[in-house]
Amino acid sequence: MAAASNIMMTLTHYATGTAPIIFGSGYSTLGEWWKVGFIMSVVNLLVFVVIGGIWWKLLGYW
Repeated sequence: MAAASNIMMTLTHYATGTAPIIFGSGYSTLGEWWKVGFIMSVVNLLVFVVIGGIWWKLLGYW
């Protein structure tokens, strides 16, 4: 659940409960949101693949 909620905010500017407040207040533009969201999606993917892969290796599943 924590991993899924972490990923959701990077998807769109209305993906989580706090996203409309951040976007709607004019704190960031739509372009900035999508650019940073893409970067964070790549970072999340790398964390899941690298750290998750090591964890699965330690557990003996991979």
